[in-house]
Amino acid sequence: MTLDFMRCVPRAVTVVAATVVAAVTMVGFSATSSAEELVRTGQQQRNAEVVRDAFALGVGGEDSFYSILAEDVQWTVARAVGQTTYTSRAQFLRDGAGPVLTRLTGPIQANIRELITENDVVVAAWDGTATARDGRPYVNSYVWVMTMRDDQVVRVTAYLDLVALNELLERVRPS
Repeated sequence: MTLDFMRCVPRAVTVVAATVVAAVTMVGFSATSSAEELVRTGQQQRNAEVVRDAFALGVGGEDSFYSILAEDVQWTVARAVGQTTYTSRAQFLRDGAGPVLTRLTGPIQANIRELITENDVVVAAWDGTATARDGRPYVNSYVWVMTMRDDQVVRVTAYLDLVALNELLERVRPS
């Protein structure tokens, strides 16, 4: 009987050791996955805060939402035909936002309907209102798909009601 016990001890030690190694490995992977997920979730929350805070400034000049754009931002206005892409913050502010802003009395006030984050992407669905220089309201709905890096927006695809935008551009002369 003692002999049989002595033969089982090494086998039992091996099984216990293998079980402990497997458990530690699983816990290690689980902890790593959880840690990575916490970092990702934390970054996603940070990205959402940055975007929400920028929208609170209004959407207008350089000190507004646009202050979080990277200097080399890639901003694409999605259109059914002939989308337009601006390749810098300065170009976008001059040629993209500029023609709109010169027709308004102040920044566009944003009402965020939904903010969705996934990894480094933030999607903002929002409604904008402003007063045009002719005293009439400018109202538009937007969806901006933004890629973030280091608390800055580095890429945007902007979807908006182009009929409302064109009506403003045709109706109001720029200042």
